[in-house]
Amino acid sequence: MRSRRDLVRYLVALVLVAVAYYVGARVGLTLSLVERNVTPLWPPTGIAVAAFLVLGRSLWPGVAVAAFAVNLPISEGALAAAVTAAGNTLAPLAAVVLLSRVGFRRQLDRREDALAIVFLGALASTLISATIGAGTLVVSGAIHSDRLVNAWAVWWTGDAMGVLTVAPFLLCLPLFKELPAWSPARWLEAVTILAVAGATITWAAQSDLRSLYLLPPIVGWAAWRLQLRGAAPTALAVSLVATWSATQADGWFASQSVFERMFTLQTFNACIALSSFYLAALVSERNRTAAELESAAVELEDRVDRRTAELSAANARLLEEMQERFEAEKQLSQEEARTRRGREIAEILQRSLLPDRLPQIPEVALAARYEPATADVEVGGDWYDVIRLRDGLVGLAIGDVAGHGLTAAATMGQVRMALRAYAVQDPSPVSVMSGVNRLVSHLSMPEMVTLVYLVFDPATRTLCFTNAGHPPPLLFGGGESRYLEDGLAPPLGVMAEAEFQEHKQDMWVGSTLLLYTDGLVERRHESIQRGLDRLATEAIGHEDADVDELCDAILSSLIETDHVGDDIALLAMRP
Repeated sequence: MRSRRDLVRYLVALVLVAVAYYVGARVGLTLSLVERNVTPLWPPTGIAVAAFLVLGRSLWPGVAVAAFAVNLPISEGALAAAVTAAGNTLAPLAAVVLLSRVGFRRQLDRREDALAIVFLGALASTLISATIGAGTLVVSGAIHSDRLVNAWAVWWTGDAMGVLTVAPFLLCLPLFKELPAWSPARWLEAVTILAVAGATITWAAQSDLRSLYLLPPIVGWAAWRLQLRGAAPTALAVSLVATWSATQADGWFASQSVFERMFTLQTFNACIALSSFYLAALVSERNRTAAELESAAVELEDRVDRRTAELSAANARLLEEMQERFEAEKQLSQEEARTRRGREIAEILQRSLLPDRLPQIPEVALAARYEPATADVEVGGDWYDVIRLRDGLVGLAIGDVAGHGLTAAATMGQVRMALRAYAVQDPSPVSVMSGVNRLVSHLSMPEMVTLVYLVFDPATRTLCFTNAGHPPPLLFGGGESRYLEDGLAPPLGVMAEAEFQEHKQDMWVGSTLLLYTDGLVERRHESIQRGLDRLATEAIGHEDADVDELCDAILSSLIETDHVGDDIALLAMRP
């Protein structure tokens, strides 16, 4: 149903445009100067341009049919009429295309719109119809070739005048509904201006005196006071009278040739149109800017009033809050002192529990880094350790005590010392992890502990390890990498009698082992798998660097240098 209604509307619009074009053409032909079809004022071109701008270019079939119907009886055959109609259709289509390319507004309320409709819509696009039409007259034998220049000049003048005078007048009609209505005084002024302009152009066109220059101030008056709704009708009336006088060779035009008359008429009408529409657009812009400034001023005044009231209320609340804050600061300063002292003690304890230096082990390269959080939080429980064991074995551990502050640091110290003690007795990963787990469970440590413990045999290049809820170690080298995800058990202290499993992994030549805490790979609002993938990529990209350079490169790539959200411990070993 909607498509049918749209089709009906389209057909009605098509018929109306075709009828208007035909009627305008019949009126324009009454002013013919060359044969029966070359006239200095061709209203249909202006009608077509206005129709395409307001209703759309899809109405071109109506213009084409009407143009053919008008030209058929006055042309030398149907082919000549069809070619002429094609030119009459292409010219307004070209005008609308050019105008749309420059962002033309049919309200003609900007200076660029006035310039566009004069130079692009009228003077430029109508070269198409004038050239096609005059050429068709010569080719079809309607006129001799020596009359081509006069025919072309009159044709171009007629089409251009149709755009300059008729199109703006038609475009201004919707503005009477879209813009605020005129007052009776404004209507009286409009009628007065139109009467003065009509009387002046009638006298000036008939007089032998060069008095057409009296018209621009009058048209400018209409544009200044009434904008496009006054300028367009006035310019149309002036152009109609001037065109009639030119066709009759009266007054100023009496002693001129056809080409001279058309040139004078075109120049006069173009000046009238350009000055009136440009001035109307200039005044419209000024009025619009003034209205916007006035609206902005009113809005600003309202906002200032609201803001002043808000500030007054906020000032009252602020006075109350200042009094409350003053009282709270006394209590807060004491609490801050205790907190600061606890933080200092925790930092000292944490630094003292981390290894000052890694042991020197033949044929094994070691490097470690510890990056504290830069956020304003308490110290954490991240730690690492390297232990020289009997029979040339090397024990490696890295862990994380949940929580922050002095309690976490103290728990970390107890776990580290316990791991060292159990590792000296029996370096087996299962034995060491079971002992540390019993200690954490029996002592009822308040914090959960994650830990991965590995034993490396340099002679066989074999790793034995077990993992209590800690991020898996990364083994990489030779362009490949793998996470050691076996031997995983719950964090320490979760179960009193947890079962730990030991797994083995051979380290191939050129491989590197990387231990780390979760602060290196975890990011807020991001899966940990992305962090693990990023770590593996960075590690493989720097596998040729020594372990110290490797640690520095990984830290610089994976953490923000100006903000570390959590403590980070990193331990690298390369046999």
